[in-house]
Amino acid sequence: MSSKYSMNVDQTSINVDHEKNKLKATNIHTGEADDLEFPEGGRGWLMVLGSGIASAVCFGMVYSYGVFQTHYETELFPTLPSSKLSIIGALQTSIIYLLTPFCLPLAHAFGIRSCLAFGCIMKIIALFGLSTTDANSLWKCYVFQAVFFGIGGALLFSISMAVPSEWFKRKRASAFGISAAFVGVGGVMWPIIFKQMIHKYGFSWTVKTIGFIYIPLSIGIVLLMPQKIETKYLHKAETVSNSEFNLDNIKSIPQRYRDIFKNWRIVSKNFRFVVILLSNLLGILGSYPAIFYIDFFGSTLGPNFKITAYITVLYVSIGFPGRVIPAIIADHIGRINVLLLCLLTFASSTFLFWIPAIKEQSMVLYVIFVAVFGFTAGPLFSLYPASLGQLFGIHGSEARIGLFFLVGSPGPIIGCLIAGSFIPTDSSNRELIIHSFYKLVIYSGVILMGCVVLLGCIRLSISKKPWVFI
Repeated sequence: MSSKYSMNVDQTSINVDHEKNKLKATNIHTGEADDLEFPEGGRGWLMVLGSGIASAVCFGMVYSYGVFQTHYETELFPTLPSSKLSIIGALQTSIIYLLTPFCLPLAHAFGIRSCLAFGCIMKIIALFGLSTTDANSLWKCYVFQAVFFGIGGALLFSISMAVPSEWFKRKRASAFGISAAFVGVGGVMWPIIFKQMIHKYGFSWTVKTIGFIYIPLSIGIVLLMPQKIETKYLHKAETVSNSEFNLDNIKSIPQRYRDIFKNWRIVSKNFRFVVILLSNLLGILGSYPAIFYIDFFGSTLGPNFKITAYITVLYVSIGFPGRVIPAIIADHIGRINVLLLCLLTFASSTFLFWIPAIKEQSMVLYVIFVAVFGFTAGPLFSLYPASLGQLFGIHGSEARIGLFFLVGSPGPIIGCLIAGSFIPTDSSNRELIIHSFYKLVIYSGVILMGCVVLLGCIRLSISKKPWVFI
């Protein structure tokens, strides 16, 4: 074994010991764990731009799955149960979450630019493979749209979640929020392209067109996201931002994976972190059924309304300011404070607007719900990662981010399987389908309220004073 590799292992052990001390030394009454200086901008904003483009091609497409599912249910696979089709989008998301913790060691070994390039290539292959799908090849949706796209997404997502915390502290939530806001750009662009092209050019050329658009966007990701941090701002032995191809690090990959599990055991001893993990899991369980079925319910409720064709676009476009504005406010009054308020509003809106929309069969109430949902759901995906950095600091951040997404990975599949079982898509009875959404909405609302309760417990365990920065 080379001396460099031995030094890497020794340094990992030092980091583990330091993390133990860091956890023990954390002041539970403070709203910000780090007392170190960070770049807070400069080339970091180019990184944020690259990360934003990655968000657009990754979760911008994930949140657009509703238009794919509607097409599958009404055109390609009309005889298949809804739960079997929704699991394609859910599996796609779960693979991204599941593989995210195991991608960062690859970035340290092969370099950030190489991993980004490979992730982009996987996504492009996924889209061109998906374009060959027909009524007799459902398996291609699972292989290309779920697995290939999910693997590529994990490589991009893991890096885009790791690097902002290395560049920002005071503006950390803003950096995450701006990056996540590009989900809204992709989430608007992909459904519009899909809806405008699908009837004129068919499924194959619609998906191929999106694949061609991914090529220049991928080049932008690979060029913009890798930005080196100056030595004076390096607060840990290795940073994702400065990672390059390293043969010794490639040899040490097995050891790095063993260290991942060791670090997870350490960070999971903090009960506040464990409660945040459970809170996020409930948030995912409750939100993804609404995300994936939002287009289908709108199409069923108001097939003759023009806005029905753009329900997903409305939801995602309002999510753009929903990710940026709360993030900017959160940098001033605390990320947990803002996250808690947004999630409470999100959960309440399911009972205040969606259930009455079902009862009255009112498109107006449903559009109001979609708008509120789009704005308040955004912080679920942008402020949780920023909150981890705020409460626990940069030391051990990769371990926390990894475990955070690993625990959340079953959420999309389980949530959509449960919710999909409520919807009788094989029925032609419009009234029956609309009223079946009562169960889905109540399920989502109750689970989201559980998410709020757990997050509220974290907030109160740190301080019961209402105006403290947390």
